[in-house]
Amino acid sequence: MGDFLTPRVVSPFANTSVLNTPNGLGSNDYFASSHHTSTVGTGFQAFGESAVDGRNILFPKLESTEVSRVGSLLDLIPNELLSLVLESGYFDYSEGPTPDTEFRTLSMQISRRFRQQTVHTPSLWSVIYLSQGNAAEEIDQLPLYLERSKEYPLDIQFSCFWNSQLTDPILDLLVPHSKRWRRLSIVTSSSYILSFLHRVNVPILENLDISFYSHERRISLPPNVFGGQTPRLSRLCLRNINLENLDISFRDLETLEIRGYGTWPTFSQFNDMLGGCTSLQRLILHVKPGHVTQQLYANEHHIEQVLLPNLRALEVYSSEWLTSSIVSLIQIFQCPKLESLTLREGVGSASQTARTIMNYTAIPHLPKNTRLSYPQDEPLCTGFPNRLFVQSANVNLATQALSASTLVSLELRKVFLPDYSTMKTMFSTLKNLKHLFFLDIYPNDALRQMLDNVDGSIQEGLVLEMESTVAIPSLETLMLDFHHPVSPVPTPEYSAEFLRVFLLPSLRSLIFKNLQAFQWKNLTDTLARNSSQYPSLSSLKLIDMTDIVPADPTNSHYANIVEAFPYLRRLSLDSVGSNAFVHHLLPDDSSNADIPSLPWPAFEVLSICNDLNASKPLLHRVISTRRSMGRPLKMLCLDNHFSTNAESWNWIREHVESVVQAEAGFL
Repeated sequence: MGDFLTPRVVSPFANTSVLNTPNGLGSNDYFASSHHTSTVGTGFQAFGESAVDGRNILFPKLESTEVSRVGSLLDLIPNELLSLVLESGYFDYSEGPTPDTEFRTLSMQISRRFRQQTVHTPSLWSVIYLSQGNAAEEIDQLPLYLERSKEYPLDIQFSCFWNSQLTDPILDLLVPHSKRWRRLSIVTSSSYILSFLHRVNVPILENLDISFYSHERRISLPPNVFGGQTPRLSRLCLRNINLENLDISFRDLETLEIRGYGTWPTFSQFNDMLGGCTSLQRLILHVKPGHVTQQLYANEHHIEQVLLPNLRALEVYSSEWLTSSIVSLIQIFQCPKLESLTLREGVGSASQTARTIMNYTAIPHLPKNTRLSYPQDEPLCTGFPNRLFVQSANVNLATQALSASTLVSLELRKVFLPDYSTMKTMFSTLKNLKHLFFLDIYPNDALRQMLDNVDGSIQEGLVLEMESTVAIPSLETLMLDFHHPVSPVPTPEYSAEFLRVFLLPSLRSLIFKNLQAFQWKNLTDTLARNSSQYPSLSSLKLIDMTDIVPADPTNSHYANIVEAFPYLRRLSLDSVGSNAFVHHLLPDDSSNADIPSLPWPAFEVLSICNDLNASKPLLHRVISTRRSMGRPLKMLCLDNHFSTNAESWNWIREHVESVVQAEAGFL
C-alpha cells in the first residue's frame, strides 16, 4: 500500500503530457485557467460592467501563471532537437532490418506536441517496408506516409511474396515518387515487379538491392532499367541476376555485391563494365567460382585480370571452403591498393555465423589478449601488417590467392600443410615473412602431411632428410601453439623434429604455448645441439605450461635452458611455473671456477604473470646478485601477485630501473 504522506515524484513526461490529461489546459479542473475564467467572470458580473477592466488585467496573469506551472524542461527543447530525438528512437535497427515503428506510434501518444512533431518530421515516414504479412493493410496507409514524408528521400524495402493483385496498386502509388527513391530493396520470386523499373527516373538512388528466388534460379532485369541512368548509385547488390546485357553502370559504384547463379558475361564485356573503376572500394562475391571462370574465359588458357585500382576490401563467400576454383576467382581481380581480403564460409541463413577461412589485412590492428575469449575462427595475432590468417585449409592455396612476397605475418590455425616439396617452394616465395604462428598444431600430423603419408606412419629417416631444408631466411618470430590429441596408446612425439625442418637464421623470438614437460625437454635438447644456427635468438615466451619443470640438473627431465638459449635477453612466463626458470638467472654454482659464471650476461627483461607460486625471495636474490655483478635487470613486468606485498614491491622498484604491470596474454 502506498504511503499517502510521500509526495508523488513527477517524471519529466508528466508535465509534457498535461494537455492530454484531465487536468490539462482547457479542462474543467479547478486549477485550470478556464475554471478561473468562468469563476472570476461570474463573480465580476455581480459588480456590473465596471469590472470588465479588472478582468482584462487579471485573466492574462492567471493564464501566464498556469502556463508557467505546467511547463517542464522538455517543453524548452527546440523542435529541431526534438525531431533528432525522435529520429534516434525510430531509426533503431537493433531489433531487425526495419526501423522501430512501435516507437513512432508511442511517440504520437505522449502529448499533443510530440504527436505534432512526429507527424511533421518527414524522415519518420520515409521508410516503406512491405511484405506478405503487412502489404494488404499498409497499402491504405501509403498515401498518408507519402504525404507526411513530404520531399524527404525514400527508403523502400519490398519482400514481394504477397498476392500478385497488390503489386499494381502499390507501384502505382510509389512510381510517381521515384525521384525521391534513395534506397530500393526488392526480394521477389516473380519477374513482374521488376518490369516496373523500366524507364523509371531515379536521380538520387544511392542503394539498390535486388534478389530473385525461384526454380528458374536466375533472371535478367528488363532492358533500359531506370532509363539507363543512375547518376548517384554507389551501392549495388544483385542476387541471381544475370550480368549479361545489364543496363546499370558500375562506373560510379563504391560497393558491388554479386551473389547467386546469375550468368556472367565474357571477360571482355565484364572488363568493360568494371575494369579500371576508380570509385569501387568494396567487392563482395558469393558465386559458383567454377561457373564464373568458365563463363568469363570460356576455357581460354591465357587468364587476364580486371584492374580495380582503388579497391580496399574484397570479400568472398564459399560453400566449397578453400579450393583452387576459389583461388582462380580471386585472381580475376588485380587490386594494387587492397587492404583486406576475406574468405568466409557460405551459410544458409542470416542467423548462422559465417566462419572465416582466410583473412588478409594490410593494416595492423591492436594486438589481442590471448586470455580473452574469441571465436576460434578469428585471427589472434593482429598486431602485424600484411598479415594472412588461414584456418583449417590448404595454406599453399591461401598464399596463391594474393601476392605472397608482400606477406609479413602468417597465422595458421589447424591448417593442412602441403607435401614437403610444395612447402619448400611455398616458403621460398614468402620473401618478406617475419612472423609465423602455428596455432593448435599437432606436430605428428604436420609431418605426416609433409611426408604425404596416407597410412599415418612417420619414417624417421625421411624426417631427418628434411632437417633444416625449409628455409625462411627473413623470419624473426615463430610461435608453436601445441594441440594434444587423446591417444589410447603412447605415441612418439615429434615437436623438436618439426621445428628442425625449418632453417631460420634470423630468428629472434620463440613462443611456445601449451607445452608439456617432455616436449620442453626435447625442444631444449635440440636447440642446445644446434644453438649456433640461431645466433639472433634472444627472446623466449612460454604460455600455459602446466607441467612442473625440474630445476635440479641431476633430474632426468632437466632441461638446460642456458645452453638452448645462450643469447637470451628477454624471458616472458605466462601461466608457467616460473621458479625453475628464474633460478637460471643466478650464477652457476656447479662449476669449479673460483668465480661462478653468470648465465646470460646480456639479459635485460623478465616478465612473470599468472603464477601464484612465484617466489618473491628468489626474485629478490636474482635482482641483488645480478646487480652486484654488474649485470642488473633493466625491466621487470610483474602482475598483482608481486605488487600486493607493498614492502617487497617497493624494494623491487628501488633496485630495478623499470618495473611495469605485466600484460597477461598479449603476444
